Amino acid sequence: MKKTLLMIIIAVLVIIIVGIAAFSYFGKPDGSTLESREEMLAAFPKGKDWKISIEQKLGDFIISGIYSRDGMSGIAVFEPTGNGKYKLCSREWRDSDDIVISGILIDKIWYDIVWFNGAKTDYAEITYTVDGKEQEAIRHNAKGMEIFINPAPAKDYNLHVVYYDDVGNKYE
Repeated sequence: MKKTLLMIIIAVLVIIIVGIAAFSYFGKPDGSTLESREEMLAAFPKGKDWKISIEQKLGDFIISGIYSRDGMSGIAVFEPTGNGKYKLCSREWRDSDDIVISGILIDKIWYDIVWFNGAKTDYAEITYTVDGKEQEAIRHNAKGMEIFINPAPAKDYNLHVVYYDDVGNKYE
């Protein structure tokens, strides 16, 4: 009788442990949907209730423009892990009235990522300075709050970003 009771207790414990392990494995967001990627954002040390505003593909990566309920904006980059699943590989955030600049290395190419979720803007100019020489500004249409992704022009450079609204106000 004691051996039978002990075996039942052990079996119940094993079932509970396997159940907890399965729940934590299968209950974890896998990044395959927008909602799943938003769940991954919940672990950020800043911001509350992160949401994805816009997403853009760069190769197999997903670049997301994100915002929080308490006035933060950012960029999250999701890396493919196979079978349509993604993991969060980088993130950058600022106050919503600040331009967010981040970057990612994909296939040995560094990309600068720029997003602004503050005021409604008309266009943005991204200017690179390489070897002390200012390059011609890259102009982007910003009416749809797009994410701008540019390959870096050199290994060593400076980057300056200015957004303009339709009446000429600057946001730097």
